[in-house]
Amino acid sequence: MTYGHNRPHDKVKYQKGLKERLNKERGGKCERCSYIKLEILQVHHKDRNRSNNDLSNLELICPNCHYEEHYFENNQVKNRINKKVMLD
Repeated sequence: MTYGHNRPHDKVKYQKGLKERLNKERGGKCERCSYIKLEILQVHHKDRNRSNNDLSNLELICPNCHYEEHYFENNQVKNRINKKVMLD
């Protein structure tokens, strides 16, 4: 793929614009844990549809919260911890 000037849709610039808008509207911190390092915050699509960029579908969250959202909920370690808690 060749990159040139005047690209019709630059995904990186578009995502950066979404992040900047969310930062201005929502205070520049993780919307789940309140972590305040804007440089590492990520845009998360609540419905997991990357094409749905409606602001009500977006969250500005830190990498830890983003990881938990996508991977930890189905993780075997979490399932074992939950089973142990239930047994205690």
